[in-house]
This record gives sequence, C-alpha cells and structure tokens, in this order.
Amino acid sequence: MATGRVAAVAGGIGALLYLALDSGVFATEPAPAIASVSLAVLAALFGVGAWAMRAGGQPERSPLLAGLALGVGGYALLRLVLW
Repeated sequence: MATGRVAAVAGGIGALLYLALDSGVFATEPAPAIASVSLAVLAALFGVGAWAMRAGGQPERSPLLAGLALGVGGYALLRLVLW
C-alpha cells in the first residue's frame, strides 16, 4: 500500500475535520462530544471499505479508503482525549 498517499489523505482529512468541527471558522460553537462516536463509526466503515477493495481486486482504491479511515478515526480519538 502506498503509505505516502495514506498519510497525505489522513492528514488532509484530519485538518478538514478540525476546521469544520472545532476551529470556530465555520461555526461559533464546537461540535458536541457525541460527534466523536459518529466519526468512529465512519472510520470503521472506511476501514472495511479499504479491506474490501484490497481483497476484491481493486487495490488502487485501498490507500484512499485507508487514509480516510485513519484520518477520521484519528480525529475522533483526538476529540475524545483533548476536548
């Protein structure tokens, strides 16, 4: 798997989620803490999608989905720990 692509997608998604949910740029109040649960479920779905693409014969799509899973899941964990 192309680890550079995975890291780039994960970093970009993490930055976008911070801007959209907690930075105050788009909304005056940060998102409620329960949003982390939804993000964790979404990360699990992206992770299953990455595995399915790898197992199903389309490995070129796997790094994108793996990056999405890591970015969304990592941000969900950070929100639980830091906020």
